[in-house]
Amino acid sequence: MVFLEKLSLFNIKHFRKLYNKNENAYICDKSFFDIYDEESFVMKYIIRKQIKLFKVKKKYVGYVWYEYPSDQGLSNIYAIYMKDSYIDLINSKILSFFNINTFKFDMLANSKAYYIMKKLNFNVNSKSILMKMKTISFNKRFTENKVIFKHFKEGQDEELRCKIQNSVFNEKNRIPLSVGDICCEEDEEYYIKNFGVFICEDNGQAIGYGQIIFNKGLYTIVNLGILDEYRKHGYGEMLVKYLIELCHKNSIQNIYIRVEKNNYKALSLYSKIGFKEYESFVTWYKNID
Repeated sequence: MVFLEKLSLFNIKHFRKLYNKNENAYICDKSFFDIYDEESFVMKYIIRKQIKLFKVKKKYVGYVWYEYPSDQGLSNIYAIYMKDSYIDLINSKILSFFNINTFKFDMLANSKAYYIMKKLNFNVNSKSILMKMKTISFNKRFTENKVIFKHFKEGQDEELRCKIQNSVFNEKNRIPLSVGDICCEEDEEYYIKNFGVFICEDNGQAIGYGQIIFNKGLYTIVNLGILDEYRKHGYGEMLVKYLIELCHKNSIQNIYIRVEKNNYKALSLYSKIGFKEYESFVTWYKNID
């Protein structure tokens, strides 16, 4: 039987050994110990609460690193690992010890964690592809005379960005962005100032938005979208190309973009621009009854 144990000063050496063996994890932009070892004594105590160790008899055989749940009870798993010889012992009952409504885990498609997810009865929510291109190979092949590109300004454009993103990504189960969410993002390590861009008509009306972040060591295009009534006119392609050129001007050699595997139009567009498949990911969900 597998038991859970809180991470403490008394067992952290066992966690270090386990963590160093987990080479397949797809986690935060920093490893756990890159974060942990730099913090104060008090912060280390708080961070340790994000780790639970898997224990069989007296042996430490794995761990899960997860974030504190949101107001809606959703928690992202940053990394999960169990020694191969113990995976068959784990089952979904162990999740009942967490005070969490829903778990989400985003991982490399070929990760060994696949077997753990199946044993825990997680469901595949989506599959996506991370695409990559070298900015030096980009050749701008469009004219900009009918559009204007306006860079996002902190303390001024939060409401506009909020309005556009909530309109573009208006999905049934998606929690709408607030101005406060965007302000909080500006304090995150992945956020890059002056790399958020609105695409506007020649009268200045914003019709779409996209930005570059630096996440998991990669410069990545995110939050890309055009308002519904302006789609199918090439604005998305113009915005992507502008963001690539922006990276090139700032000596960023490689740029990435992530797209759902079944979004054939986007895959075709990005391939046309010059992106190539780099890695595949699977997003898993589990609702705790």
